Amino acid sequence: MRLRLDSTPEGAVQSDIEARRRSVMRIVRLAVAVLALGLAPAWAMAQGKTIVYGRGTDSLNLDPGLALSSEDFKVTDWMFEGLVRFKGESTDIEPALAQSWEVTPDGKVWTFKLRPGVKFHDGSPLNAAAVKYSFERQFKKDHPHYSARFARWASKFGDMTGADAIDDMTVRLNFTVAQPALLQNLAIYVGYVVSQAAASANPQGFSTNPSGTGPYKFVRWEKNNLIELARNDAYWGGPAKVERVVVRVIPENDVRLLALQKGEIHLTDDLPFNRLAEVAASSTMAVHTVPAYGFSGIYFNLQSKTVGDVRVRQAINHAINRGRIFNVTFFKQGVSADQALPAGSMGYVKNIPAYAYDPDKAKKLLNDAGVAAGTKVNLLAFANPRPFFPSPTDAVAMVKADLARVGIDLNVNMATWADWIAKRRVGEFDMCLGGWTASTLDPDGVLYPLFHSHSIGNDNTARMADPTVDKLLVDARQSLDLKERDRLYQQAASRIADLSAVVFLANPLYSLGMRREVEGAFRNPANQVWLHQVSLR
Repeated sequence: MRLRLDSTPEGAVQSDIEARRRSVMRIVRLAVAVLALGLAPAWAMAQGKTIVYGRGTDSLNLDPGLALSSEDFKVTDWMFEGLVRFKGESTDIEPALAQSWEVTPDGKVWTFKLRPGVKFHDGSPLNAAAVKYSFERQFKKDHPHYSARFARWASKFGDMTGADAIDDMTVRLNFTVAQPALLQNLAIYVGYVVSQAAASANPQGFSTNPSGTGPYKFVRWEKNNLIELARNDAYWGGPAKVERVVVRVIPENDVRLLALQKGEIHLTDDLPFNRLAEVAASSTMAVHTVPAYGFSGIYFNLQSKTVGDVRVRQAINHAINRGRIFNVTFFKQGVSADQALPAGSMGYVKNIPAYAYDPDKAKKLLNDAGVAAGTKVNLLAFANPRPFFPSPTDAVAMVKADLARVGIDLNVNMATWADWIAKRRVGEFDMCLGGWTASTLDPDGVLYPLFHSHSIGNDNTARMADPTVDKLLVDARQSLDLKERDRLYQQAASRIADLSAVVFLANPLYSLGMRREVEGAFRNPANQVWLHQVSLR
C-alpha cells in the first residue's frame, strides 16, 4: 500500500507528549540502548545469510494452538502451515498443505487431499493422522494431549465434531453446522498442523521445542531476548532465500528504529506513526503499510460494578476526546473508528450512532447514574507497543486527563504484556486498553471471539453476555447467504454500540519497516509477514 502521510498535529497536548518523550529517564534508557546496539553479534552483520527482525515484545508460546497474541503467531507463521494459506498480499485463499478440497452442499463436511512428500522438521511425514491429531488435541477433552490452554480453538472451530483420516493423504473435517469462514480459519495459527511425533513425545515441552512443516525451523529461544530459526532446506515450496532468522526483542520504539537505521536489524513492525514519514524518506530504509482488519480501543468490563451502568460507559465515551487521541497518538494514520469492523467490511454499519466529545453531557450522565466526583476507575494497560497501539502510554495519559475533567480518577495498572494477558482474561479491571488484530478477514474472526459469551475468559475482554448479540453472531457464522450474514453482523455491531461496550479509537495501519537491501517483504491484511520469499541484496 502506498504510504499516507498527514501533517503532525499541533497544540498543547502534542507539546506535553513530546516533552515527556524527552524526559531524563528516557534519554538515559536510549543512551544505554545505543551502547548495546554498538555491540551487535556477528550474525547481525552476516549480509545475505541472516534476517534480523526487531519487535517490541517477546512470544509467550511457540505452539500455534497456544498462541495468545500476534507476538506468538508472528513466529509460528514461519515454522508452521495450515491446509491452506492467504495468497501473497491478498485475501485470496490458495493451497498449502492441502492440494485440493471439496465441501458438501450444506457446508458441514470438508474433505482435503494432502500434498504428498511433505515432512515435518523432525523428519516425520505429513499425513492425515497428523492433521487429525493437530485438530483433535485442541477440542476433544478425552484426547490424551488435550489442554484447556488451547483457548482460541472454540471461537474458530467450536462446531467441529471430529477429523477422519480417510486414507494416508485424505482427511475429512466434520461440523454440526455450516462453516462459511472455514478456509480463512484454516489459514491462521489455530489451524496449523503440528508434528504428531514431536508433540505427542513431549506435549508440555512442544511450546519451547516446536516442529512444523514451514520454511524455517526452530533453533533456540532466549526468553525476552531472541528467537533463532534456521532454514528448512527440505521445504516443499523450495528453500528460503535467507539461511537464518533472528527475532530480537527491543521494547523501545525509538531504540528499535535506531537499530533499523544502523543496520543492526533488517525488519521491524509497529513503527511509531510519527516516524513513518522519516522512514519513507530515508535513503537506507523503507516502510510498507496495509490497513488493519481490526481496531484500537478501550474495553469496558460489563461485569464490573463501577462501570456496569450503561450510563457510566456512555459518559466515559463522551468524556474521552477520541479525535484528539487519534490525531496525536496515531498521527492520523489509519481511520478514526466508531465500531470494530472497518469501512467496506461485511457487517460495517454506515452512520452508526457515535459518541461525540461532550464533557458536559458526560457529567450529566454520571450525575444521573449517581457517580460521585472523585470516583476511582481501574484501567488495565500495557507499555509495550502493539500493532493496534504503537504509543499506548501517550494514549493512556490523554484518557486519564480527559476523565479527570469530568470527575473520574483513573487508576492505571501498567502491566507487563504477560500480566496484561492474564489479568485481561479474568476481568481484573474496570476498563482495559486493547484492540484486535484479526487474523481472518471475516467478521466472524472479530465479533465472535470478542463479544460472544462463550469467549468470556478468552478474548471477550468486555465480558459481554448478551443473548441478543450471542444469537446474531451464531446465526451469522452459520449462514451461507452473504447478504443475510451482512445484515446479521450489522445488527450485532449496532447492539454492541448501544451497550457502549468499547471506546473505539482507530482502525489503524499495520506497518513494516525495512532496510532498503531487503527485497520481497510485506505484511498482509491478516497481519502475517512472510519471510520465505525475502532476500537481502
